[in-house]
Amino acid sequence: MFDQILSTLQKEAAPALMSKLGLNEQQASGSVSAAADSVKEVLGSGKGFGLDDVLSLFSNNANTSGANGILSKVGDALHGKLTNQVGLDAGKAGSVKDMVLPMITNLVSQHVGGDGGKLGSLIQGMGGDAEGLLKQLGGNAGGLADAAKGMLGKLFS
Repeated sequence: MFDQILSTLQKEAAPALMSKLGLNEQQASGSVSAAADSVKEVLGSGKGFGLDDVLSLFSNNANTSGANGILSKVGDALHGKLTNQVGLDAGKAGSVKDMVLPMITNLVSQHVGGDGGKLGSLIQGMGGDAEGLLKQLGGNAGGLADAAKGMLGKLFS
């Protein structure tokens, strides 16, 4: 699933970055890769957030404060990668981040749509620890965590 999202992001974001922000092909491609790596890094860690916040981030509903925190972490990681790995100046990196983050959240939302099972598959596909994320939640997310645990249970048996 993440490969599909990344492919779509490459097709949509790279041309937009080149036409709207003046990036060359290498910078645009590097920016998309940096965005994917940033999402993997933050979501794959499963640290500092709950499943309910991740589901909020990747739904059509207004973000919870926790979801905004996740988005901020992804944005910070992306900005660092854009300046350190892609070689963009801080201003250009900020513009790329502001353009690409909504594209990513929209694409993931289309694939996940608030479904804990799909989210778990996505996190696992990114090399993350979906089971660890669910264990971290304990009882904090209530019925949502229990529902997601049920949907994901077969993946870990």
